[in-house]
Order: sequence, then structure tokens, then C-alpha cells
Amino acid sequence: MHIEPLAPDSDEQAWPLQRWAAAGLPVPPSWRVHRADVVDAAPGELIAALSELTHPDEHRYWVMQQGTVNPESLRRNLANLDSDAALAAALEQFFGSDHAPEEVVIQSLPARRAAGVLFSRHPMRPDLDHIVVEGMAEDGEEKERMILQRSGEIAWSRSDTGALPRIGGTPFLELVQQLTRWTDVPQACEWIWDGEQLWLLQSLPVGSLPSPVEVWTRRHGMGLWTQVVSPLWYTLESRWLKVHFWRNLGRRLGWTEMENLEPYRRVHSHIYSNARFLRELHRLHPVSALEQTLPPAWRDGGPPDTDRRVRRLCSRTAELWSGWQLRRLERALAASPIPAADSSRDQLWQFLIHLDRLGERLAREEGVINYLRVPAAALEEETVPLASLLAPVELQVLCTLGRTPAAATLCEAVPDASAGADPVLPRFRDNPGELRTLEALGPERCRALLALDSDHRPPEALVLRARARGLRYRLGAVLRRQLMRMAAILVDEGLLQRPEDVFFLYFDEFWQVWNGQGGVNADGLGQRKLRYMSDAHQGAPDWIMDQVGYGINLEGQTHPLLRGRAWVPGRVEGCTRRLHSAWELSRIEPGDVVVLDQCDPGWLPWLCLASGLVLASEDALDSAAALARELGIPAVRGLDDAMHCLPEGTGVVLDGGTGEVTITHNPAPEEHAGA
Repeated sequence: MHIEPLAPDSDEQAWPLQRWAAAGLPVPPSWRVHRADVVDAAPGELIAALSELTHPDEHRYWVMQQGTVNPESLRRNLANLDSDAALAAALEQFFGSDHAPEEVVIQSLPARRAAGVLFSRHPMRPDLDHIVVEGMAEDGEEKERMILQRSGEIAWSRSDTGALPRIGGTPFLELVQQLTRWTDVPQACEWIWDGEQLWLLQSLPVGSLPSPVEVWTRRHGMGLWTQVVSPLWYTLESRWLKVHFWRNLGRRLGWTEMENLEPYRRVHSHIYSNARFLRELHRLHPVSALEQTLPPAWRDGGPPDTDRRVRRLCSRTAELWSGWQLRRLERALAASPIPAADSSRDQLWQFLIHLDRLGERLAREEGVINYLRVPAAALEEETVPLASLLAPVELQVLCTLGRTPAAATLCEAVPDASAGADPVLPRFRDNPGELRTLEALGPERCRALLALDSDHRPPEALVLRARARGLRYRLGAVLRRQLMRMAAILVDEGLLQRPEDVFFLYFDEFWQVWNGQGGVNADGLGQRKLRYMSDAHQGAPDWIMDQVGYGINLEGQTHPLLRGRAWVPGRVEGCTRRLHSAWELSRIEPGDVVVLDQCDPGWLPWLCLASGLVLASEDALDSAAALARELGIPAVRGLDDAMHCLPEGTGVVLDGGTGEVTITHNPAPEEHAGA
């Protein structure tokens, strides 16, 4: 009797195995068996025909594909048989039924060393672009689980000794890459490993991963929103960017259907960006930096080239224009002295509006720089030198710290320096006590700071980015002084309890209070301050998709071994210090292993105290990553879930050469709760 080999065939009516083979997927040898041949076969003929299909020295397992489980299912019934005789008996029984189909497909599987399921996208976390592998060794007793980065590196596994770590990430990554070329729908694949090769047994769409309709992301990068934001600063800067960047850009690019959408919103005291704006921008400006601001389900690659309208905004002429505009803004801000002490209420308000208009002009340029030009900048290095990422005042702080870490010296040298642009954050002159922890900086780190290379010439987009950020910091400093003066008047009039309460008013509320058109609910204001400080120490979900938050520790437990990307070699042991905002900087002590997601360059002086850094981001322009390399601080980067898998006070061993973070002890429950 003749058993027909199953030929590759990309036709939609072909067997799935044929379509997979046509796509180059690693499908085991397969054949088509016809009902008539089995029914008419003489005794023993079927077994003999099956035995001729494989090498006589090979002991293989057989799989018989019996069609779909039910009409609504894509999953197929698979019968596993361990001998030619067992398969022959199964075929005779199957075709002997009244409603048997005219044909089935059989596969010859190699001897299994391990088998399991692979998910080409994380089945439980649509925010993570991870590959999840589950499986078990043939002689194993426990199911194993391994999570891979998109680079194929192991992000997490229960141990280094199981079957999955021995196989490694490369075969699974190659399978996912082949699947991605075949279909853009996330897949769940049944696989087997024969000791040398990974084989695909069955692949099904992952139905639990629909594409989200509404996505808000805190990990929008661009260096604009890196920590908690006060209500007043949110209503100022988000309006500046909304009206003077996004709305202008939308008119240029024809986004008429998005005119009434909000690009930002404040949740858990953090700013979330509407990813729809980022997706539309990525479609016209397909660069990887923008793609990382989108959830995996929205990363479609975009067209091959940047739209000509966007190219004009990124041109050399446009860069020269931005540089000229920033110089004008610098001069305008320098010529904007705080009104005299005897100024009228109207004069004080008019000066605040003057600063507001400077903020609008700055946002127009800074939006183009951060969302268009910086993502388009061709970076030949994995990270540029630290000095090239910093504004002059930020570099001045580090150089002053290198000469002497005394708090008084820093206050005198850079009084308006701060750990963020938000006016609620004190400047060095306002709170020198926050600087005293820096006095523990050792001489070796001080010498490294003094040796920072400031001669490197980065792309012009990065120069403009640093200048614009420095200008935003200066604007925040002037706003802080002006707001505190106005708040002092409101306190004297009994309209506010404390001057710092002004930062927790939204701008329209501030206008009403200042003009005597409304009062302040002291209890409500107190609750805002409490929530703000709580969020400053706890962080927030990385994504909100269809009103569900992702990027929090859903399991409520840590993992014994985490892997990121090796960054700065060195092995250190210590306790973790999670850094969510500038309000936690003074808690960093020498020897801490600092864990952080996004980094404001204003945090760098305190990061100099760390014995090691665990960075969730792989941003090429991450100032924390650049600092680690310049100062030789052992560091691991790209450990996506670090902020949620490493609670405060966790004992760890960090190996920057291998990218591994090994947990040595977990914090006590009360210690974790207190953190």
C-alpha cells in the first residue's frame, strides 16, 4: 500500500501542517493516510508500510491528527501512539467508524527529551513583549516555566538546572521568529525537543490576547514625565504640550478625528500618555524608540519610511530654528525678574501668566525635539557619554559634587538645581538637608565625576533636548519662587493653610482662589497631598489598557533568579532600594542596590552612592545607564519587571557581567509593608 508524504502547501484549504511546512516551520515528517487504503489493506500490510516510513534504527513516536475537537475549535485531536502496531490499530479503529473522514495525517516524532507549550506573547501580561515557555523533561516530575526577552535572553526561570534552561532561549526564539513571519497573531505552540532540535507539533491563536482598544502608558519615555507630578504642574505642562505641540502636530498631519482626545491624564499622581497619539505618530515615523511606547499588540512596524511632513520637522533647517527659539526663550526667562515685594495682586498674576506663555513656547519646541527628533537621531553607540545627555546645570552639579560633596557647597554653587522640573520639588537652596546624604560619597566616585568626558559631540537633537530640559528646570525654579510668594499672601488672608498647598491646586482652582471667586476645601486638599506622597513612594502601573492596570506584582511574590541584560561588569551584594520619585532620594545609602524604571537626570547625584543599579529600561538615552558606565557601577538593564519583582529591602547579589540578579533573602512582611 502507498502512504503519501504530506507536501508543503500554503493554500488555506490545506492541512495546517502543510501550511506550517510551507512557511518553513520545523514540522516533523508527516504523511497522508487514506481511508480506502486502510480498509482494503491485507493483515499486516499496514504495519509493514508504516515501518518503512522511518529509519529502522530509530525509535519514534507516532501522532495521528484526527481533525478538530469541535466545529468552533481550531485545536485538533491528537492521538499519541508508541509503536507501528499501535498506530495501525488506531487507524483501523478510526476508519472503521461510520462517520470517519476520507483521510487523516500522521506524524513521526523523534524520541522526546522534553515537551511543552510556547506562547509567542505573554498570555497573562499584554504589557510585556515576552516569550513564555512551559514544559517538562521526559523523565521530569515538575512542570517548568521560563520567560524570554525578545532578544532570546532568559528573563526569568525557576532554576539553571531544569530542562528548559539547558535547551536555552535560542531555539525558542528562532521558532517565534518563524511564527512571526508566518502570522502576526500571537500563537500557543505545542513543541517537543529531541536533544538537538525543536519541533512544532501544533500551533493555535492565543484567544486571550485581544488587541486593546484604549491604552494609556506611563512608560512613554521621552524624558518628560518620569515621576509623580503635582496637580498644578500637571495642568500647566500637560496643557502646554496638548495645545502647542499635539494639536499643532495633529493639524499638520490631518488627525481630525483626534481633535477632542486628551493626550495625557493624571492617575496615581503619575502622568499617563494616550498611546493612540503615539501609535498614529509611529505610523508616520516608524522608529524603534516610538515603538517601545506601544503595547506589543500595537507594534505593527509601520511603513518603511518616515512621512515627508515629519521629515521636514526633523530637518537640519528645523533644528536650527529650534535652537534659535530656545535661545530666545533663555533670554526672555533671564529678563523676567520676580516682581518687587510691593507689587499688586494684579501684577503678580500678570507675571504668572507671562511665565505660562513662556511655558507654551517651550512646550512647542520640546515636543518636537522629544517626540520627533530625538527618536529619529541615529545613535551609533549603545549609549552616549553621560556629559552629552546633560544640561549645563546638571553637569555642573556632578562636577561640583566631584570636587566636594558638602551640602553647603552644592547649595552655593547651583542653588536652583533640583531633582525635577515640577515647582513642588524643592531646589537646593530650599532644602539643603536633602543633600546631606551626598556627603557620604567616597573619593573614588568623586574622582570619576571629575573625569566625566564633556568633549563628545552628540547629535544636534540631543544637544537641543538637554538645552530644552535645562530651560524647563529653570522655568520650574522661577515658577516655584513666584507661586510661593503668591501662596504666602493667600495664607495671610486665611485662604490657604500652608504655602506648599498651592502646588496641590489645579490651575483653574488657583485662579478662582486668587481672584476671590472660590474657596479651598482644606480636607480635600489634604487628601490630595496624602495621595501624592503615597504614590511617590509606591509607584504605579506601567500601563492601563481598557481600564485594567498592568505592571504590578500580581503574584505577590518574588522570584529567586532574575535576568536582564549585562551592562557594567562587577558583582555586588546588598539590599534593594526602589526609586519611584525624587522624594525617595535622601533614603539612598552607600551600598544600596538601587532599582529604578525611569530616571530624571536630577537624580544622578544620589545614584552615585549606589553599589549597583538594576534598570528596568533599555533606553539608549537613559542617564542612569550612562552614569553606571562612566563611574563603573555594576549594573543590569532591561529587567522589565524589576520594580515589581524586587520589593524594597530584598537581599540580592547583582552580577553586571552576566545580567543576573539573585535573591538571597526576601524582606519580612512588615518590612515590605512599611516600604
